[in-house]
Amino acid sequence: MGFEREHRPAEPVTEVLLAEQWPLNRAETRRKLEQDPALHVSAEVESLASLRAVVRAVSPSAVVLAVDLLGRADEATLTDLAVPVLLIGDSADGDRVARLLSSRVRGFVCRSSGAHEVAAAVRVVAAGHASLPPAVAGKLLDTLVRDRPRPAVFDQLTQRERDVLQYISQGMTTAEIAAAMVVQTSTIKSHIYHLLQKLRVRDRTQAVALAYRSGIVHLPVQRFADQGDARLTSA
Repeated sequence: MGFEREHRPAEPVTEVLLAEQWPLNRAETRRKLEQDPALHVSAEVESLASLRAVVRAVSPSAVVLAVDLLGRADEATLTDLAVPVLLIGDSADGDRVARLLSSRVRGFVCRSSGAHEVAAAVRVVAAGHASLPPAVAGKLLDTLVRDRPRPAVFDQLTQRERDVLQYISQGMTTAEIAAAMVVQTSTIKSHIYHLLQKLRVRDRTQAVALAYRSGIVHLPVQRFADQGDARLTSA
């Protein structure tokens, strides 16, 4: 009895447009992409001037665009593209990438990444999802926290109370805060009492949590990892 070989449908090919200024970089990126049989570089451009026209002509599923191809005046043109964009560049480009992320720019991959990682990022972006290395994702979160609207409740705090809250977020005790601010511990206790009342929270831990969620302060992770959060409630 013979066996019929199972026929599986071929995986659809993702068409990619590669935008790189430098020939060596462009060739290396293309080599990485085409190691994945499900990716096909359908066109290459070396400037933004021709990018839009080529996108219309070949209708790629994604554009792989070198960060160094973008000048300040060019960044706004990315939103006009009809396809998702994956930026490729150096690890030092993280801050700029976090600013560029938009409805069209869906991800970033380091130029030094291996072929599998680059190809995987392209496929994720082409599917309409986001692909970011941890370092860039962290910068993006920092930006979102920094730009988050501040609750009006924090406007009620005096500058002294804000300073005390910042010190509390660093895990400092009442005595340490008093020494840092060169005042009596009773004065610090009074500031803490009033800021807790204004923020409508029960204790220091809740005050710091609220301030962190609102982007008012940033937690010093290493110190809390070493000491725990007991110092938030110490006298």
